[in-house]
Amino acid sequence: MARQRPTPMLDAAKLRENALTSIRLGVEDFECSRHQGGDPARALSAIRNLFAGVLLLFKYKIATCVEDPADAAALILNPPEVLPRSDDAGGIEWVPVGNFKTTTIDVGTIRKRFEAFEIDIDWDVIRTLQDCRNHLEHLHPAHTLGEVADFVAELFPVLRNFIQLELGESPAAILGNAWKIMLLHHNFFIDTRQQCEEAWSEACVPEGMESWLNECKCPGCGSTLLAPAQESLDAGDTVEYNDDRFQTTCIACGYTVLIAPLMIVALERAHSYDPRDGDEPSLEGCNQCGRRTFLIHEQSCLWCAAELEYSECEICEENLTQADQDSGGLCSNHAHAYEKFMRED
Repeated sequence: MARQRPTPMLDAAKLRENALTSIRLGVEDFECSRHQGGDPARALSAIRNLFAGVLLLFKYKIATCVEDPADAAALILNPPEVLPRSDDAGGIEWVPVGNFKTTTIDVGTIRKRFEAFEIDIDWDVIRTLQDCRNHLEHLHPAHTLGEVADFVAELFPVLRNFIQLELGESPAAILGNAWKIMLLHHNFFIDTRQQCEEAWSEACVPEGMESWLNECKCPGCGSTLLAPAQESLDAGDTVEYNDDRFQTTCIACGYTVLIAPLMIVALERAHSYDPRDGDEPSLEGCNQCGRRTFLIHEQSCLWCAAELEYSECEICEENLTQADQDSGGLCSNHAHAYEKFMRED
């Protein structure tokens, strides 16, 4: 077997410098995208640079967990393939084949390295960043500036905690003006979101649908900063009873649209199913209010709070559905048997 070449050395300082440069460029692109009327090319560049910068900063942290530059390189470079071979004694041994690759570890492996070294991070935000990058790369980048703006606000505390707690440095010192921009935007986002939440408290959103209101995004830009349209509030309309005309306005881009369909789409997305996998629906139209907000397993409607009058068959205790409610508390089989008995009597 050919002798393996030694593991390459790693310049951790260069890794750190590249990480901070990418983050600064990402924030600059974000600012430019906002001031250029929502330039989708700048938004795409922003999320690319931020994603690359954050991952490089994570890799830098991993590299600093060891003292030997060769060990640092081994931690962040993709290792050679490990294959079995005979040990000439009737058994096998597993040996690496080839050399360390020139490519570095992906998000999944970074997370494993962090777990191994007990480095804590909010992986939900990182997953959101990755999904946002993929969405911009492959789908409709012209309609996601608001989504990028939301993400920059959510990324702020993750970067702050990581730089302070894991790197032991000051975010303001190493990121400079980019950090000031992130701080201002984060504060604006938090204040605006609170104002939106307070405004919705006057709109009479059905209690069961409040959590789905929080899942809504602007169809125009992807932002979650949605407020009740002032015109709807001034007209005395409510979401619960005037969903056919109650509108929401996006604070980020000014787009105005009915709020009820957005909430129901968010609900349906969470309850999507594939019958090819043997899944069954968990959501259906409500017989009382007509909206597709009736949870089958909970036997109640999230919009109008309607519940089943009869939940179990009086004879066999089988669970009843909305379709069984006109049978007087009997399942379809026993209702059919009862009707047959009455006809013969």
